[in-house]
Amino acid sequence: MKSESWAIVASVLAGVALVGFFAAPSLLRGPPRDDESLCLKTGAVGHTLVLVDKSDPWSEVQAGRLKRLVKKIGDELPAERMLSIYVFNDAFEPGFPPLLSLCNPGRTASELIGNPRREYVRWTEKFGRPLDEALAVLSQPAKGNLSPIAEAVGDVVSRPETRVRDGDKALVLVSDMLQNSSQFTVFGSNQAARDPERLKRLVGKIWQDSGAKGWQLQVHQVQGVYDPQRLEQAGSLWQQTLRGLNVPFVWERL
Repeated sequence: MKSESWAIVASVLAGVALVGFFAAPSLLRGPPRDDESLCLKTGAVGHTLVLVDKSDPWSEVQAGRLKRLVKKIGDELPAERMLSIYVFNDAFEPGFPPLLSLCNPGRTASELIGNPRREYVRWTEKFGRPLDEALAVLSQPAKGNLSPIAEAVGDVVSRPETRVRDGDKALVLVSDMLQNSSQFTVFGSNQAARDPERLKRLVGKIWQDSGAKGWQLQVHQVQGVYDPQRLEQAGSLWQQTLRGLNVPFVWERL
């Protein structure tokens, strides 16, 4: 009787082991993902979008700070969250492509046996070298006559590809904040062009019409090569505008 019981137990254990053998690869692979972005087929959970203004020159020190900022964002990116990096200059065209757009697939329990998920290895590879290449581009900003900051913000946050099914959305804007476009400019002698109400109307329209309202805003103001007083004035003008529109933000210098 005992021998029969042990035989039954052994058969059950063998069956469980067999199921586990065939199921293990599927479990270690995790849920289905997009091959290019590594995001879940059901969509990313949260999005950090880094938007960099390359319309004015930076110093080597500021370029180094930018590299550290983006690297830190990437290293701390939660699993299943998307990270996108967009760059614009004075030749701004709607729909400009990202330098990088990937999701962090995260690790799995398989790391305990020294076998991290295949997608996580791919994330490390795809995030490492392309990020270095992207940062090399980011650290060499071009000099231009225009700086359409507000327009670029409105463009990227309104796109279907920057939306996520779940989680929060963070917009990290890296710019000297010296807006200079046909809609508003901080330059010139025309006081009307620098009218705070005009900037407020422009930003308000963008925040309302583009869907930017759901984004958490972080501004890293590049000090650049311009007069510190002009940069301070531009920063104060933007902060006054954002507060007037009840847009929560974090403002730091780069």
